[in-house]
Amino acid sequence: MRHANEDKRQAEESRRRAEEDRQRAEAERVRADDEARKARVEQEAAQRAKEASDRAAAQAQTALEKAEKDLREGIKPIIVPSPEELRQKKKDLQYREGLFHFAIAGVSGSGKSSLLNAFRGLRNKDRGAAATGVTETTSVPTRYPDPDPQNPFVWYDIPGAGTLNIPDWVYFNAQGLYIFDCIIVLFDNRFTETDVAILRNCARFKIPAYIVRSKSNQHIRNLADDLEQGEDESDEEVLARALKQYLLETRESVVRNLDLAQLPHQRVYIVDKEMMVQAVKGKLLRNALDEWELLRDLLTEARKRRKEASERAAEEARVALEKAEKDLREGIRPVVLPSREEFEQKKKELQYKPGVFHFAIAGVSGSGKSSLLNAFRGLRNKDRGAAAAGITETTSAPTRYPDPDPNNPIAWYDIPGAGTLNVPDWVYFNAQGLYIFDCIIVLFDNRFTETDVAILRNCALFRIPAFIVRSKSKQHIRNLADDLEWGENESDEELTARARAQYISQTRESVARNLDTAQLPRQRVYIVDKEAMVQVVKGKHPKDILDESELLRDLETEMTKRRSIE
Repeated sequence: MRHANEDKRQAEESRRRAEEDRQRAEAERVRADDEARKARVEQEAAQRAKEASDRAAAQAQTALEKAEKDLREGIKPIIVPSPEELRQKKKDLQYREGLFHFAIAGVSGSGKSSLLNAFRGLRNKDRGAAATGVTETTSVPTRYPDPDPQNPFVWYDIPGAGTLNIPDWVYFNAQGLYIFDCIIVLFDNRFTETDVAILRNCARFKIPAYIVRSKSNQHIRNLADDLEQGEDESDEEVLARALKQYLLETRESVVRNLDLAQLPHQRVYIVDKEMMVQAVKGKLLRNALDEWELLRDLLTEARKRRKEASERAAEEARVALEKAEKDLREGIRPVVLPSREEFEQKKKELQYKPGVFHFAIAGVSGSGKSSLLNAFRGLRNKDRGAAAAGITETTSAPTRYPDPDPNNPIAWYDIPGAGTLNVPDWVYFNAQGLYIFDCIIVLFDNRFTETDVAILRNCALFRIPAFIVRSKSKQHIRNLADDLEWGENESDEELTARARAQYISQTRESVARNLDTAQLPRQRVYIVDKEAMVQVVKGKHPKDILDESELLRDLETEMTKRRSIE
């Protein structure tokens, strides 16, 4: 009997040890699988990055070889500004919606500044006139409002092309002529390749262009002096003959050059600055050339373009409204991009400062954003200067907290939670101004939700680095351990280790699954606890650390990378 009991006890002991070994092996397997998956993901990402880099290098080499070949053959490259360059150039040149922006461009010495003054009803000596001279007096595009406040016009004096400073083939882009509503191509003696290049670019950017010949009364007098005066021919008759010849030769020359450039024919306006001043002032002109027609056609163009812009805006608004209504009926949530003005206003409201790195902690209400923000700043919730934390949503507007360490040029932002009645998830990103931040921490507690995916999608849209973080992890691990069935003779530490391995595995699998469903690229999820984070920030080494050190390291790396780019 004793032998039987002893055998039974030994058998049970063997089963217990086998079960412990199995559980330990299972925990090790889970950890090994997780590490293998991470390594595989990193290897695949590295391979994709290498392939993309190789493709980019090959494309760059091909483009370089073609550019060098074209330049050797005298083919001048076509340079199209990026949307960012377009926005920046509009900002640099103070382009304002609702105004009509005229640029006067052309070869150096063609009288651009003088004609600009004349369009504004000013002579060169008048107060407020653009500087003029026998050398190139304009070094950067200069903006002049129309003296008549009833005219919503802005006139721009553009530096001359063809000088040593500005080669003709880069003139259009270098001066930002692609932002203007209308361009006056001005020439004096000859209609040149530079003028043709400006017209060609105007056509490419669909900008109306007007060809104008300046200093015409001076040219007519010079031509009259060179003509042989007929017997009994009066000075007025010689001048009339010179005028007729000048008009004919000018128009034939422009037509011939447009034909050679394979550009469509268009009118050339022959003007004189003094006549233009009088026309602008509404005086009757005895010896007018094309001044009245040019003014009339420019005003017609301005009205037409403003009407087209208004109609286009109204049509775009109508189409957008219909699409928005249709999308809302079908449950599709809209993508709303802030305007430049909204972007700058939001930066001002949230006290965005150059030279400071701005972190936002965002996510579903109740995910522990305020507590984690405090931990990042080395504070516990009860400490002085900590963000308020509680069981209800305690943050009603984005709140800015400087880093307690003055050597860290960091500002931390506590963002109101999404998914409350106050902040619907689909407008959360824009409503909170998340598009201004340098880095966004997407924090979740229980489940990785559609709201978190929406934040990540918008981060990708605005090219803002985002870090996925799961909070309250020690609490979750303890809760999971309480729900697990104890193995025979399993210690508290072993049960907690098993719960920890299971929690980490399930969290990462859940995030990967949700990212796949949303067709977003996979990325790491950092599993943290606020108390461990406080200790790591303070330079301590807690025993039960999770991903706190790696998260801080990667945030610092991102900050260094972004600041080096700036």
